Amino acid sequence: MSASIASPSGLLPTRMMAPTLLVCVLLSLAVQATMLTAPLLTMHVFDGVLESRNLSTLWVLSAAFLGALLLGGVLQYLRAALLAALAERMGRRLQLRALAASVRVALGGERAAAGRALQDVAELRRMLGGSVPADVLDLLSIPLALGFLWLLHPLFFAVALVAALVQGAIGLLADHATRAATAAATLNEARSRRGLMQQLALREMVLGLGMLPAALARFAPRHALALQRRGQAERGARALSGMLELAVFAQQGAIVGAGVWLLLAHQISPGSMLAAATLVTFATRPVVHLVGHWRDWSEGLAAAGRLVALVRHGAPPDSAPAVPDALPGLVIEGLTLQAQGGTRPLIDELDLRLPPGGALVLAGPNGVGKTSLIRALLGLAIPANGRVLLDGQDTLRTPRSAMATRIGYLPQEALLLDGSVLDNIGRFGGGSAEEAVAAARRVGAHEAIGRLPHGYENAAGPDAGLSGGQARLVALARAFHGTPRLVVLDEPEAGLDGAARAGVRAAVTAARAQGCVVVLVSHDPAAWRGLDVGVLRLNGGGAWTLEPSA
Repeated sequence: MSASIASPSGLLPTRMMAPTLLVCVLLSLAVQATMLTAPLLTMHVFDGVLESRNLSTLWVLSAAFLGALLLGGVLQYLRAALLAALAERMGRRLQLRALAASVRVALGGERAAAGRALQDVAELRRMLGGSVPADVLDLLSIPLALGFLWLLHPLFFAVALVAALVQGAIGLLADHATRAATAAATLNEARSRRGLMQQLALREMVLGLGMLPAALARFAPRHALALQRRGQAERGARALSGMLELAVFAQQGAIVGAGVWLLLAHQISPGSMLAAATLVTFATRPVVHLVGHWRDWSEGLAAAGRLVALVRHGAPPDSAPAVPDALPGLVIEGLTLQAQGGTRPLIDELDLRLPPGGALVLAGPNGVGKTSLIRALLGLAIPANGRVLLDGQDTLRTPRSAMATRIGYLPQEALLLDGSVLDNIGRFGGGSAEEAVAAARRVGAHEAIGRLPHGYENAAGPDAGLSGGQARLVALARAFHGTPRLVVLDEPEAGLDGAARAGVRAAVTAARAQGCVVVLVSHDPAAWRGLDVGVLRLNGGGAWTLEPSA
């Protein structure tokens, strides 16, 4: 992944995007320069043409103004196109990073923060694709306009500077007064929607038990509270918008008053007064635009802050080189695991080695840490202490692209992605069909897949209509795809009949014969005794006992 300019989170433009951003800045300067021709030409017309009554000069100035206007329009179009392309590239990049981080964060139990990632990405992309970037670049016009106003008269400069500061303060006040309320309303809306969707996802239970009215009744008060808080924020924003309009009117009155006073004192010409009125508007207009779009940049910046925190929190651990003198197979060294927010360890100081071809059954009641241990073995959980090595490679600190092909995993729920059976078995890696068929034969799933309407090309996603047993066979084939060095199976017998269970046992035996380490989670360890496997029994409170293979 390409490096970022200044942020470890990678949410800022990459070095490849920096030239485009620089071109946008230069185009903005050129646009401001063309727009400055309007007050300058106005001054020349009133101070020169009207006194000399030279129509030829008027035609030349008009042509120059028209040319500057057309050039400014072309430059603004080019800048808008570049900003849109830059926003799209940044949006795609940060969406991928945020999704990757959200998956890692969700593994740690923080599903609420992970679930909001896509919404934050959409909010930030809306800001980047809107008028806010152009408004920010237009702030470059302020020093240019203030410089010309100083040349006309320092009083004009003072009026414009005070007006810009007051209007900017109103914008900051709007952000400060509404950001907390808007964030709270957005959070409440997300929670209420998520709660309702979770309940409606269990539609058979909700409808079958007559719980729909209760579900809607629980959703309505939370949603009403969120709407109430958003309404409070919007009322405050409307009040501040009225203050902004008042500040604009006051600015116009102040510049006219200052111009008349200077004109009566014979310190400026009429053309200078008209030019100053235009330049003051030119200096404060970007601030007015930013304040007018306070919601876009306020919510966009808040979303960016949450995404930065999410990406940093969900960043993968630093890579570590392979241990040169490590023993082959699976080695667990001093592994200590703790539950999210817990104080007592789930597993305390676990030391274990499984040589190539070794097998182990994890046993114990629910809640003692079997799932946490599985995640640690796969390199998906950060332990409080210790490490897990697979053929000398730290499963946590080895890049997933290098580790994934060496690991096979069957989760407790046979989750399949949208795609064909062939795609799911091959892990969407573009491998050959022969490898996928070989994996299916290995676990005894080939005949069951052949009975599907479209065989290996049959859809296998969540809505594909596969039975629980069919989905589990596909997931088993996915776990044994390729030549994994570690296979972890979480209750592989669940949902399978006798023939399918025999196929799993045969696949485990064949994999071990090829030097693969197999770790199984089972509530019936005795069922695997005939395969010469050890049993690691988790007893709760961090305690564990190892029963050697019989």
